[in-house]
Amino acid sequence: QKKWEAFDGRGTTRQNNKLLYQRPSFEYYDVYRGPLIEHMIFYLTKTGGDARTFPETMPVQWFAEIYDTRFKVYNVLQRRKRQAQEAALSRDCHMDFHPHDLEHDGEAYYSKLIAKESALTEVTMGRLMGNYILFSDAYIPVQTGQAFYRALQTDGGKGTFYTLGSDVYCLFYKPAGEALSMPDPTECFHSLADYASLTGRRFEVGYAAVMEAFTEVLESRKEGLGGSWFTAPGESSKDAFMRRLKKSDPAYEIFKAYSEEYTEKWAGAKALSMEQAMAEMPEIERKYNLECQEYGSVLFGLSDEFSAAGKMEQEQLAKLADQGTLQAQIDSGAYVAIEGSSKITSAGDLTKAVEEFESSKDKSVDAILATKLPALEKKK
Repeated sequence: QKKWEAFDGRGTTRQNNKLLYQRPSFEYYDVYRGPLIEHMIFYLTKTGGDARTFPETMPVQWFAEIYDTRFKVYNVLQRRKRQAQEAALSRDCHMDFHPHDLEHDGEAYYSKLIAKESALTEVTMGRLMGNYILFSDAYIPVQTGQAFYRALQTDGGKGTFYTLGSDVYCLFYKPAGEALSMPDPTECFHSLADYASLTGRRFEVGYAAVMEAFTEVLESRKEGLGGSWFTAPGESSKDAFMRRLKKSDPAYEIFKAYSEEYTEKWAGAKALSMEQAMAEMPEIERKYNLECQEYGSVLFGLSDEFSAAGKMEQEQLAKLADQGTLQAQIDSGAYVAIEGSSKITSAGDLTKAVEEFESSKDKSVDAILATKLPALEKKK
């Protein structure tokens, strides 16, 4: 009887309780946290607004768009599940990016997934900030010979190269003529996916479907913002980013310090001739390749979200190597290993590379932690 009378766990009796559709939306979201996360993510992506202005009820067209997007993703995930289940002839098989027991483990699983994506965004932003590439709206960053050639192709080499100093391992190319336009989110994702495919890597199918759906929703902002999805007319990406970033955000001071140092660096930018730029490229590309190697140490040495997963993957590789099945996994494409710009095809080379990485990771992390950001030091 008690379970019947207080069925929602809030002491509300069955006799005087309203039906769910008669409740205010905040009570609905209090009961169903999953839809709250889904609707909130859609609202923030669609509008670029703030969680504090989340409406009590969104337009009905938005709910229809959420429904359509959800089943586009499920269509991809279900096909993957069917292939895996029929191939293994298993009775039980769960979809990619879903826990085995969604009802009991779903909240913890998706909390960890969101934390992992957040950590990945942070380290990506940190790497872009390292060479002042973040917020470089009107310039094309150049760190490799290939990027140098592609930059020249944009206007036939009529533009100008700039350097921010010997401590910045990047050149910036400003094409002649009109300023570069802000690229669309879907265009950026497709370029990233194509690059991953050309270098022997690939996104998981479910992850790619979700990211494509996310960029499509993000790009739909243009309908209500006069063709812009991120910046207001005449606004730079730096100003737009700082305007949207909450002052209560733990990283606000870091981005503020970076913005000030970015402005200071560009005030002393030096134009280079074509010959000077070509002479700078070998050293810049060498240092860029070193940076790529150290990036893995940062990713798996400093981030809790990735270090635990990295150790599990290392143990799995060691187990497969001991069993003698690692080479078959590499040959079938189940494991794809990239070192520099080449693909590792030998199980012995892969095992050796993993051991070398683990032995040098801690030293790299200690050296990075000892590095100070000049702009932050000025505030002390």
